[in-house]
Amino acid sequence: MNITTRSQDFEMTSAIDQFVRDAAGTTLQRFGEYIIAVDVFMKDANGPKGGIDKQVLIHVRLRNRKTVTVETEHDNLYAAIKVGTKRTKRAVRRHLRKSARVQKRRMRNRFSEIHMAAVT
Repeated sequence: MNITTRSQDFEMTSAIDQFVRDAAGTTLQRFGEYIIAVDVFMKDANGPKGGIDKQVLIHVRLRNRKTVTVETEHDNLYAAIKVGTKRTKRAVRRHLRKSARVQKRRMRNRFSEIHMAAVT
């Protein structure tokens, strides 16, 4: 799983970069075999004015050529990262479960088609 980080309107420190990599790595580690890359974009919308303006966009590219994107806002950058990674974990899990159900349904339909052809 490749994790990239980018920041806009503020300087990316090594502490922020390491926090993002640790949070995303540990939260999404369970789905590591299904994930190609995780891109984390961080932005300070208002600059030094303050307020709820730290935005984190997490974009996950999956092996089945699908993507999952989650956007989070908070007044604290670290909290936005933590909440965003948890929401991303839920979204990835939901997407993988849904695609597994669809695949299972396709296999079941395929089996019944083959079985019906053999009977006739």
